[in-house]
Amino acid sequence: MNTDTIKNRKSVRTYKEEQIPQQMMKQIQDYLDQDDNPFGVPLTFKMLDAKHDGLSSPVILGAETYVAGKYQKQKNAEIAFGYSFEKFVLYATTLGLGTVWLAATINRKAFEQAIALKEDEVMPAVTPLGFAAKKRSIRENMMRKGMKSDSRLPFEKLFFEGDFQYPLSAKQAGKWATPLEMVRLAPSATNKQPWRAVVQGNKVHFYEVKTKGYAKESTGDIQKVDVGIALCHFEIGAKEAGFTGQFVQNDPQIVTDGQTEYIATYVEG
Repeated sequence: MNTDTIKNRKSVRTYKEEQIPQQMMKQIQDYLDQDDNPFGVPLTFKMLDAKHDGLSSPVILGAETYVAGKYQKQKNAEIAFGYSFEKFVLYATTLGLGTVWLAATINRKAFEQAIALKEDEVMPAVTPLGFAAKKRSIRENMMRKGMKSDSRLPFEKLFFEGDFQYPLSAKQAGKWATPLEMVRLAPSATNKQPWRAVVQGNKVHFYEVKTKGYAKESTGDIQKVDVGIALCHFEIGAKEAGFTGQFVQNDPQIVTDGQTEYIATYVEG
């Protein structure tokens, strides 16, 4: 997977009624079994049969297979989930399969039962898995238009240099331009784009801008999941640009407003 995978992937809600070949299903299972994250949080992913497990979503048509994930409640769990699940979503894209992140628009009780969710565990999101239909349904087109799924905030609204007082343009970003653009393209719950980043030399600090109502008992803080997705995209862009950095958690104590929380830092080299 690379930056082209990120650029070309689109959420799919309308699927062909066509089974995924058994060999491909094995590839997917093998990938899920070894999907990891930079925070060392244990995650469980499981492929589910929609008919067998009684699964559905009012916004999905034609999907026979879903993938769900869960974690035990702990520090960094949501971020780790977002990072790992998005890596899987992009992997599925390279196989020619369609996906879409779903958190609210599912029969959650059935999914939680199918994945054997325990009291101290959380299942933030799931995705259908299958081949995209040639045409989107009218419902899907209306949803995409309503959520402005194809629009993103400008670079300067998301990224900064030094601190949050100085917006950073793509031109000023230099070597960080591509990794940060991959962050800008990341999907998020209702397209809120809750990530922000501050560049300081060889470090890029990532933050979550909180919106009320997105942290729930059933899903955890779904906007932290979104930031995990953004970190996954950033790393893919950084590796393609030849960087060999890593994520650490060492708060630089940059002044923020009350709604903005430090998440992690990418350190180059």
